[in-house]
Amino acid sequence: MNIDNSTVAEHPPFRDAATKNTEFDEHAVLHDLKHYLPAQAPLKDFIHHNTLHAFQHMNFYDGLRHASEIFGYKPSLTLHEYRALYNEKRIRVDVLDQVIKTRKGAAHFQEWKNKLLYAEYGKKPTTRIGSVRSHWKSQFKIDLDSLVHPILFRILCSYLDQGISIWNFPVWNKGLLESIREIERAS
Repeated sequence: MNIDNSTVAEHPPFRDAATKNTEFDEHAVLHDLKHYLPAQAPLKDFIHHNTLHAFQHMNFYDGLRHASEIFGYKPSLTLHEYRALYNEKRIRVDVLDQVIKTRKGAAHFQEWKNKLLYAEYGKKPTTRIGSVRSHWKSQFKIDLDSLVHPILFRILCSYLDQGISIWNFPVWNKGLLESIREIERAS
């Protein structure tokens, strides 16, 4: 699978920030990846957690764009959807005109209105989440989800149990990965 190096360099888990080389540093990758994953274990009651923690150091719109590229989030309507709303008269002409004039200036009004309503822009970048699974499915005819999810979800549900299950997870006093390694060694 080809990965665009410019995209890879922008996202910390895919580079060694300390040495700026291409050697794989497991600890650096795991350190960076933990920012993209929830730190809070699942709870039976609602609790707020910032799922965009890895992007909070960025400008708001840059953070949304990066999260959208990586996770496939859709934080706003597409340009096509906005244009459809405008054509359906659900976005008022006078309001749109006022916003363009306020943000871009009256001197550039027509240029920006034409860009907004008629210009063609490049294709949206494909999201990275799911691309590996999709590649394996199309190239090797292997559905990783159907092979991994049934077992993974059983293990996770058992490990993260809050005392509801009849059986306890066999190794409960270690982290998930170490617990699985211990079970594997003793099996």
